Amino acid sequence: MTVDTPEYLVGQADAIINSWAVRRVADSAAYLAPALEPHMKILDVGCGPGSITIDLARHVPRGHVTGVDTDAASETLAKARAQAAQEGVTNVEFAVADAFTLPFADGTFDAVHAHQVIQYVDDPVRFLREMRRVAKPGGVIAVRTWDLGLFTFHPSTAAPINRMIDVMVRTFRETGREPYTGRNLHVWAREAGFDPAKVKLSSSNETYHSAEEKRFWGHLAKNFSVKSAVAKVALSKGFITKEELDEVEEAFGHWVSDEDGWFIQVNMELLAYV
Repeated sequence: MTVDTPEYLVGQADAIINSWAVRRVADSAAYLAPALEPHMKILDVGCGPGSITIDLARHVPRGHVTGVDTDAASETLAKARAQAAQEGVTNVEFAVADAFTLPFADGTFDAVHAHQVIQYVDDPVRFLREMRRVAKPGGVIAVRTWDLGLFTFHPSTAAPINRMIDVMVRTFRETGREPYTGRNLHVWAREAGFDPAKVKLSSSNETYHSAEEKRFWGHLAKNFSVKSAVAKVALSKGFITKEELDEVEEAFGHWVSDEDGWFIQVNMELLAYV
C-alpha cells in the first residue's frame, strides 16, 4: 500500500458500515446470479458487513460461501457472523484475510466475488490475479464497481456535493487509487491474464429520487464524504477545508429535502471466466 495512506479509504465507521448492511444479491450482484448453481463454493472478497455474503449462501443451498475482509474489519466480521446466525444461514463463514495473499489453495472456488472493493486497492491487476488464482478452472470472477466520473447529482443545491466528488477524485489519485475504476475493469482483467473472449461486461444503475431513497443515499453519501478516511486525507492534503466539508454536509440535507433532488450512480460489472 502507498506510504501514509489509510489501508481502506472508507474506514469502518458504524454510520457507513450499517448503511451497507442492507445490500443483497438482487440489488448488488444480479449480474452474477444467473451463473450461480446450488452446489457452488464461493469466496466473497471484501465482504464488509456480510449481507451480500449471507444472501449468496441462500443462492447455493448445497454449497458454501466464505466472506473475507481485512483485520481492520474484524468487528464488522463479528457482526456478520451474528447476522448469519440470527437469520439461520449455516453454509457461510467469515474470516480475516489479505486480498493480495488469500489463504486458500489454487483452484479452490467456483466463483470469486468482490462488490465495490477494487476501487479501494492500489494494485487492481494484482487483486484480480489473486482472485483468479483461487478460482477453479471454468470458475468465474465477479467484480462490480462504481466510477466517480459517472456520479450525477441534481439540482444546483448539490454544487458543494459535486465539488466533493472532484475532491474525491484528487484524493484517490493522491493515494494511488484509480477514481474512474469502472471503465478500466476489462483492461485490468486482460492484464491479469484473463482471455478477453471469456470476459463479459455489463452495467447497472442505482437511481435515488423518492423521499425514502434520498434519505438512505443522502445519509450514506454524507457520512462517506465527511466521516471517512477520504475526508481525513483530503483535509490533511489541503484539498478541502473544514468549512467546505460543513457546506457539503449541509448540502446533503438540502438535497434530501428538495423535491427535485435526484442522483444516479452507474456501476460497471465484470464476469471473467477462468
